[in-house]
Amino acid sequence: MSEPAKTYTKPQIGLHNIMALLLIALYFFGLSLESFPKEVRGEYVNYHKLGGVLIVVLLLARMTLRSVTPPPPFPPSMGPGFTKIAHLGHFALYALMAIVPISGMAMSMAAGRGINFYLFQVASPFEANKAISGPLHEVHEVAANVLIFLVLGHVAVALYHQFVLKDNLLYRLSPKGK
Repeated sequence: MSEPAKTYTKPQIGLHNIMALLLIALYFFGLSLESFPKEVRGEYVNYHKLGGVLIVVLLLARMTLRSVTPPPPFPPSMGPGFTKIAHLGHFALYALMAIVPISGMAMSMAAGRGINFYLFQVASPFEANKAISGPLHEVHEVAANVLIFLVLGHVAVALYHQFVLKDNLLYRLSPKGK
């Protein structure tokens, strides 16, 4: 039996970094949507929706890669308790990366609005229903805020490991293994 990899693969690293940048960009873009004039806001909302669709596609690719190439082991200094917390944190990140865009798409469909993919359109199969779209909007907003909080916590913990504990945790995300 071979020894487990010490770093993620280049595709895993690439997906991690692309998704991190896209999640942060979509979060701040979503916060700014109300500031656009009504005449163009729908177009920008559609860009936001397309970003959400892209997150779901990338998440599926990432989960597929993770199933065939397990992540490298945590540093031995973490111990079993911290390893369980890290696994729980990663599970929460993955779950919210699915919940946020899916709740956004459900909200849009419940509001009677579809998604324009520019080559084709997906119309909402529903009449606009504020009794459903309103709560879904709240779910989308709260989940997005929790997700960005977890992303920031994820970054802070990784930096703490690297620069305070000096256990070289970030080595796992190095394409050169350094």
